[in-house]
Amino acid sequence: MNDLNDILREDKGKLPEDKLLAYLEGRLSPEEQHEVEQWLGKEGMEGDALEGLKSIPLGETKDAVDRINHELRKQLIPKKRKRRQIKDNPWAVQAVVIILLLIILAYIVIRIAIKK
Repeated sequence: MNDLNDILREDKGKLPEDKLLAYLEGRLSPEEQHEVEQWLGKEGMEGDALEGLKSIPLGETKDAVDRINHELRKQLIPKKRKRRQIKDNPWAVQAVVIILLLIILAYIVIRIAIKK
């Protein structure tokens, strides 16, 4: 679960998404571009992802990143399971009633056996 938290949050050692997008669109100063390139040189997977994003037209980059993030969150965040109610299962209700009747019957038989 800790890995999931690392993926979904931005840490101090990671570049923010808007800075990466600005790098792709060429809106960064030369110093900032150099900083991003140095960071990408240290990170293997992020550099590969950025190379893939460069192949997408600039106008579609933000939409593509948003879609990818949405799909990742949908796959990584555990889904809540719907709990089945006992009233939805008639066999379970019948089993509970039968067990209660058997318990009552056993209690009566034991009480009668003790009196004799």
